[in-house]
Amino acid sequence: MRCMVTIHFHLQQLTTQQQTEMAALIPREQAHIKELREKGLVEAVYISADRSSVWVVMRGESLEQIQEELKSFPLYPYMEPTFTSLLD
Repeated sequence: MRCMVTIHFHLQQLTTQQQTEMAALIPREQAHIKELREKGLVEAVYISADRSSVWVVMRGESLEQIQEELKSFPLYPYMEPTFTSLLD
């Protein structure tokens, strides 16, 4: 199945320290997404201009598998995701 994951980051609600911690995780996040692209689990990533939202097209056996895979993202603790199943 394919799924559009809409991720919101409420940056204005983060402390300066949390924003710094989050920024430090971005290189790991990018490497993780690259690895998932190579495995065919991530098809596309789109980032809003203000970086508060991200849209990720993911592929998996089930919605539960995609949700579990999202938990492996370094930025997961800062994410507010919603999931929309896509037609294949």
